[in-house]
Amino acid sequence: MKNVIAGLSLAVLLILGAAACGSGSDNGSSSKDSTTTTAGSNSTTTAPKTTTTLSSTHCATGQLKGSLGETQAGAGQRYTALVLTNTGAKECDLRGFPGVSLVDASGKQIGQPASREGTEGATVMIQPGGTASATLHTSAAGMGAQCDATSTQLRVYPPDNTESLMIAGAYSACGGFRVTTLVAGSAGN
Repeated sequence: MKNVIAGLSLAVLLILGAAACGSGSDNGSSSKDSTTTTAGSNSTTTAPKTTTTLSSTHCATGQLKGSLGETQAGAGQRYTALVLTNTGAKECDLRGFPGVSLVDASGKQIGQPASREGTEGATVMIQPGGTASATLHTSAAGMGAQCDATSTQLRVYPPDNTESLMIAGAYSACGGFRVTTLVAGSAGN
């Protein structure tokens, strides 16, 4: 009798396990739509997003060069373009937010990393020599917000990369700072 009960218990567990694996959603897929924009063109394509795995054309940190664009100011706010240039021989794509931290001359992080502002956005295809950019947004100095020390570099993690690149440049975050999603071109968003 014990063998029959043990056998039935095992069968029930196997059936429940199979049902659990077969139901629910697959973490590797989504029913959300994704949008693709090619840098250097005005065309946008919307297609069902079928997987969250990286494409074979995903930009690796090693094929990107970072720079800071011009700073725009208005109404007590500062907006600076963060530009990533494809230095590789083939087109590649990026989607989402870069990770950005301010760094002093010794390589030590200053303050907190940038928080995200906005939505994840579209996938941006970057041709060789082409650019994608995000916008760094902070308050202007003297607007009542405490400012972190001015950085000598920015540490940038392109989306879906664990290796960072460094951008030489002075930047001071007042009251924290935010980064937007990447878009095609060098003007930010």
